[in-house]
Amino acid sequence: MRIAIDARMMGADVTRGIGRYIQELIVAMLELHSDNTFILITRTKDHAFTSYKNVETIVADIPWYGMQEQMQMPNIFRKALADVIHIPHWNIPLFIRGKVAITIHDVLLRHYPASAKSSTRNFFLRTLKSAGYRIILAYAIRRAHAIFVPSHFVAKDLAEFYPAAKKKIIVTGEGMPSPVYKTCTVENFASPYLLYVGSAYPHKGLGSLLIAWNKIRIQYPALRLKIVGEKDIFMTSLEQSQESSDTRIDFVGRIGDKALSRLYAHATAFVFPSLHEGFGLPPLEALAHGTPIIASDAGSLPEVIGPDNAFFFHAGDSDAILTAVDRVLSDPERAHAMVLIASKDCMRRHSWKATAEATLQGYFS
Repeated sequence: MRIAIDARMMGADVTRGIGRYIQELIVAMLELHSDNTFILITRTKDHAFTSYKNVETIVADIPWYGMQEQMQMPNIFRKALADVIHIPHWNIPLFIRGKVAITIHDVLLRHYPASAKSSTRNFFLRTLKSAGYRIILAYAIRRAHAIFVPSHFVAKDLAEFYPAAKKKIIVTGEGMPSPVYKTCTVENFASPYLLYVGSAYPHKGLGSLLIAWNKIRIQYPALRLKIVGEKDIFMTSLEQSQESSDTRIDFVGRIGDKALSRLYAHATAFVFPSLHEGFGLPPLEALAHGTPIIASDAGSLPEVIGPDNAFFFHAGDSDAILTAVDRVLSDPERAHAMVLIASKDCMRRHSWKATAEATLQGYFS
């Protein structure tokens, strides 16, 4: 079978969550030693899979979410001569032809329309982008023969908004991150810092974390807060709001995998205050480094992390964040023992190989 994959978003340095998903999925499918040929549609001819004999590349340096994508990508897909086309997001061209599978990572923008960069535009463009999203998503759901989702939470959420999608949905899960710089130890509490990794979009709940931090920094004068994520308009706004006070917050920006791995490994705890999450790779990355998780109970997080594998708090409750931090810092031995069990549990439940197997089966359905 010839399988075309829209890999323009591939790589964590391009689109962190979706980019990581695309790359890890392709790695796992290639490792299954299948007889399939994969046609990767990328923005550059240089990528991680150029040496594979059963991988072909079509370069399409076309940005997503725009008219150029809508007009040019259908012809690109036709050139692939594929038996099935996998678009790992909802941005499906309206004039696409052939058998199509899609991945819907969440239905976030139906819940939080302001959690997108388009929300910073003028009213006309903002309204146009929102309408475009709904039209394309609804079309993608009708057009796809298989819809891959990362969690049962997303499956349920998607089916509530689009009942016709239910019979097409396949829950594939995602994998546990494997690279580990250094396993966290209790000694990390000697020079402590809390770590957050992700964007500053409104649904990520960083506002509640910063409110909680105003109390945490007083109670724990040696503690710092490190925030890792792209310095876009949302992150820059948050950083500027903290510049006038000595809050011991480090806005690190976007960094490479090795530097990020080091931060995970030495963090006292990882804090994830999201208000909505379709899967949530960063908490699993933290667990892979043996770092205790302080997470909200929103969306898929209890399902993905495991209800007993993190110090959960009610989403949006800044006082509850402080309580969770207290629980970790008051008993580091217990927190460390807990995360060792949690990481093993998540490694057992989350596998990119299982994701690849379920995805390949979906192609053939």
